Amino acid sequence: MIPRFSLVRPHTLDEALAAFEATGGDAAYLAGGTELLQVMKLGFAQIGTLIDVKRVPDLKGIERRPDGWLRLGAAVTHREIERSELVRHELPALAGLELHLANARVRNAGTIGGNLAFAEPHSDPATFLLACGATVLLASPSGRRELPIDEFVVGPLFTAREADEVMISVQVPPAAAGEGRSYDKLAFFERPAASVAVRLTVRDGAITAATVAVGSVGPVPALVAGAAEALLGADAGGDGLEAAVTAASGALADIEAEADLNGSADYKRHLAAVLLRRAVAAAIREAQADA
Repeated sequence: MIPRFSLVRPHTLDEALAAFEATGGDAAYLAGGTELLQVMKLGFAQIGTLIDVKRVPDLKGIERRPDGWLRLGAAVTHREIERSELVRHELPALAGLELHLANARVRNAGTIGGNLAFAEPHSDPATFLLACGATVLLASPSGRRELPIDEFVVGPLFTAREADEVMISVQVPPAAAGEGRSYDKLAFFERPAASVAVRLTVRDGAITAATVAVGSVGPVPALVAGAAEALLGADAGGDGLEAAVTAASGALADIEAEADLNGSADYKRHLAAVLLRRAVAAAIREAQADA
């Protein structure tokens, strides 16, 4: 049973921030509640006031900014992202990720902001958005600040968000010419056992830029610089690609990994290596289709 709490439903961002201040810090922001309410039900958190921000316009909407970046309101649900024509066109890998996230209940109620703010080690969006170079915008009574994903998620169930800050939105940079972005995972349960996201650029048939992120293997999603470097210069459609991908997979041998119900640390590293091959191939296909 969830302990008793007060519920506040502000209609503006200023009202939401003021409501938090009025509690003296004994409050939490609520959007979808798929994670927070479970934590409260299990007795892991006792919170006097929940501030429901689903009605706050600043946290809603999916749009392309004038600078080309894709803006996702923090209170936008996974289902809204999956079905958004703009996301399907601008970032098809994210739409595909959301289609297979958790279960129908979570996709209909859960939000992108809540998913990132909870910092669950097996989060799908965090790994992909890390590879994309995405940022989150936070607001508090003292102002606003923007943080890249790798600075925002700092540990399992722990972020750089201050207690009085609410996430307003997630920003994803536009793809460069000849750029492809992909995400692949293997899940035995509702959350991935291992996941890999790849962003790369193909110019004149060669990979000229690359980013590799691995999630659900260690305590937080992590960029793997060695894997990305191994891909640089490889012929995207030639024999050299196999050697480059093999070298990139080898770079995953030293990533931080934790054993869990999905398998041993070494097994999860192996899964990541298999997924890397698939993700690189998918990213190359998208990059070449854009060329």
